[in-house]
Amino acid sequence: MNHRLVHLHMCATNSIASSSIFNIGDTVHFNPRFKAIAVQRESNVWNETYSHDFEDYSIFKRDANWIEISIPVETYYKHHDGDIKVKNVSITGVSQASTVQFGGIKKINAESRIKHIRILQDEENRTHH
Repeated sequence: MNHRLVHLHMCATNSIASSSIFNIGDTVHFNPRFKAIAVQRESNVWNETYSHDFEDYSIFKRDANWIEISIPVETYYKHHDGDIKVKNVSITGVSQASTVQFGGIKKINAESRIKHIRILQDEENRTHH
């Protein structure tokens, strides 16, 4: 990887979520993993019967389906300046298992798994009565 200096004048970032990174400089390998269970309910009551575990859902047990074929890309880089210069950047948000990178990165292997559960009040009343 071609190493260069990074000059960042100003970066305003509102939020960086779980398993994400804000990096100034070079990275050889970035391998973030994120998993979450998001439960949305119409009722505002919460107790132990509403607890959920990752082991309860197959999405968290399955192997990732990584792309195994590599597409040959012929590249040629001509860096007219030995430095990376960034003046002003405004970032609203960086989501789960992602990166904001000012510099070079050799390999990214990111994985995010989220199980969304929506419990409507009518459905909840039918299952608990």
